[in-house]
Amino acid sequence: MKKLTKSLFRRIILPHGLITLGFATLAILFYYPLLTGKKLLQSDIVQYQGMSRELNETREKSGEETYWINNAYGGMPTYQLGAKYPVDFLTPIHQIIRIFPRPAHILFLYLIATYVLLLILKLPWHTALFGSLAYGFSTYLLIILQVGHNTKAMALAYMPLVFSGVLLLFQNKRLWGFALTTLAMALQIRANHYQMTYYMLLLLALYVGVELYVAFKQKQLKHFSSRLALLLCAGLLAIGFNATPLLATAEYTKFSTRGASELKMNPDGSPKEQSTGLDYDYITEYSYGIFESLNLLAPRIQGGGSREDLGTDSDIYKFLTQQGVPENQAKQFTENVPTYWGKQPILEAPAYVGVTVFFFALIAMFFVRRKIKYWLVFGFIFSLMLSWGKNFPALTNLFIDYFPLYNKFRAVSSIQVILEFCLPVLASLGVHELLQSKKDSIPKLLKIGGGIVGVLALLLLLKGMFSFSGVSDSYYKEGYGDLLFSEIIAARKAVFTQDILRAILFIALILGIIIAFLYQKINKRYALMGVLALLLIDLIGVSNRYIDRDQFVSKRRLDQAFQMTPADQAILQDNTRFRVYEPRLGLTGARTAYFHHAIGGYHGAKPRRFEELFKYYDSHRISGILDMLNVKYLLYEQEGELKPMRNPNALGNAWFVDSLAVVDNADAALESMKTLNFKREAVAIKSDLMDDFALSYKRDTTAVVTLKSSKPDKVKYTSKSTEDQLLVFSEVYYPNGWELTIDGKSTPILNVNYVLRAANIPKGAHKIAMTFNPPLIKTGSTVRWATFVVFIIVMGGLRYRNSLLINKKH
Repeated sequence: MKKLTKSLFRRIILPHGLITLGFATLAILFYYPLLTGKKLLQSDIVQYQGMSRELNETREKSGEETYWINNAYGGMPTYQLGAKYPVDFLTPIHQIIRIFPRPAHILFLYLIATYVLLLILKLPWHTALFGSLAYGFSTYLLIILQVGHNTKAMALAYMPLVFSGVLLLFQNKRLWGFALTTLAMALQIRANHYQMTYYMLLLLALYVGVELYVAFKQKQLKHFSSRLALLLCAGLLAIGFNATPLLATAEYTKFSTRGASELKMNPDGSPKEQSTGLDYDYITEYSYGIFESLNLLAPRIQGGGSREDLGTDSDIYKFLTQQGVPENQAKQFTENVPTYWGKQPILEAPAYVGVTVFFFALIAMFFVRRKIKYWLVFGFIFSLMLSWGKNFPALTNLFIDYFPLYNKFRAVSSIQVILEFCLPVLASLGVHELLQSKKDSIPKLLKIGGGIVGVLALLLLLKGMFSFSGVSDSYYKEGYGDLLFSEIIAARKAVFTQDILRAILFIALILGIIIAFLYQKINKRYALMGVLALLLIDLIGVSNRYIDRDQFVSKRRLDQAFQMTPADQAILQDNTRFRVYEPRLGLTGARTAYFHHAIGGYHGAKPRRFEELFKYYDSHRISGILDMLNVKYLLYEQEGELKPMRNPNALGNAWFVDSLAVVDNADAALESMKTLNFKREAVAIKSDLMDDFALSYKRDTTAVVTLKSSKPDKVKYTSKSTEDQLLVFSEVYYPNGWELTIDGKSTPILNVNYVLRAANIPKGAHKIAMTFNPPLIKTGSTVRWATFVVFIIVMGGLRYRNSLLINKKH
């Protein structure tokens, strides 16, 4: 027993424990400013702070959760703003990795999750180490952490664990496979980036398809069916554990820009493209170029990111200083050279997976005989082709038109996350294969390496045939002049050449190490150490071009992401309830929402009708729209400073109108606002109107409505009138969850003026209350409890089955 324990410690606990510790250390050291107590200033997280300000304030002041805020877009649910729901079994599990500071905790999860997957693939720990580093340090996965796409990064970090569980299931390790699949998939969904979950499910479908084909060939469909049933059960339970946020998302999607628009016309009167999701141009705006995909091998083959730091050693810096530009200005320019000449509007960084990773992935494609490689190869090709978007319309249009939910997601280039996952796993298989090879593998090895080098060398020879011109060059040429622009073109050619030569050098070094190993000039340990060193030099070398560690700031600086201006201070002296509009930002940017109740914000799924109304206002400049939204102050920029301007026509929080116009559709509702007297009239769409709703009201000049109290999810008024009245609230209408009571009696809420609420108020003195209490919270909580019970029952059943099988063997 003692010997067994000692052997277990040496073979399993020690190496895996040391690697886990190494991953943790590496994650912290990569983000070394964390060691001094600094925090990463992530642009998207800064915007999120602005959006969620009222949500966080409510939690701090009352200790309660609100599912509605008023500080952005006039008002919206908090479902996609970090709402916390009851009966949450997953957050305590997720919190385990939060012992590491952000974003090191996600980098650690990238590494350890991939390591677990590769061990389940029965690769030795040293080969699994290669794949973990290849996935964790791929450029795209690090860049999304830099800018604050934390939910996307978290979803991608849990993805390897999902496939770990699925592989265990199909290896007939049902108990552990079911448990890991359920929990990992639940955590992946919990990350709240459903686009990444959708892409993961596409890859999972490819895996199941390969397993089905193999089972059919081997006449094992019965075994396949039982494993598939467990996988489907795990998937349903994962959904059940996320019931509340999923129900909330499904409800809000219909109300958001991800849902179908009711409009048939654009604000300018032109026909609007009809879609059940996002517009085609919006979906495919960020489409990878076919030639651009070669940046998998050479990161700056089309210039790299939209802005590259070429340094003071570059020719462009020398040119600027020779032209008399001060050194500090020349340096500033060389840190932001527009080298990118691809077809995308903006590119933070190229999706570089590493020429080292790509080489070993090709080895796996041609050498490895395991069935596991096929779905990985299919996933790589499939995601690459879909990432081309409008540059490969045949496939893209097929998915947009016929694949459910595909048109709910934008930035088709994001599907390259699938190849970012597939290639490191394939590369690990390739490394393992080579370390088991003999000298007779050298010809094949040279063919693959030579093929890559040949392609890269051909690109160098054809360099003169490329234009090195991008979609924004007319802007740069006009702004910088011909002389400087010609230097920019020269810089593009220079980085093109540098990165191709860099890739060739890495292939040569890899071939040298592997051939030396096959000729027994070095042993396996040194060969692996050499390959790992090249991998890290390759990936971290490129990633460091785009990781800005100056973005790590003090906690105090992070907590003051938005700076209050004198204009904000002046507006905050007004203690009444109103909204603020900052025209320079429009609906984009959460700065205003951080200090005030704003009509703008920052979100990937804005309230659809609110955005449509704003576009109509922006196109036709209908001042009454701002008045009905109770925009009391506008923040204009004058001489570089924000100045507040008061709007004397703001209609307040609620007002009585004399009549209600009824129109046939949404287009007519917006059109009517050009002539609508917002103070005296309201407009409703016929389909939104309740039966027998009064359309005209006797004017009562003595009628009064007063706001008594206001919380994000509860507003109270009093009213007094001698006649029945139609009361319009400057509160954003939402079809589910809001309840209006008059003296405690429930009263229907009418949707008027496209985005606002209204109610029929009987004569007399009344207390009016509107409360947001969405039914989905209770429904979701019930489903979560039921899911937990079913999960325990299934786990118990599988445990009992295992016991029966063990007893049967004995």
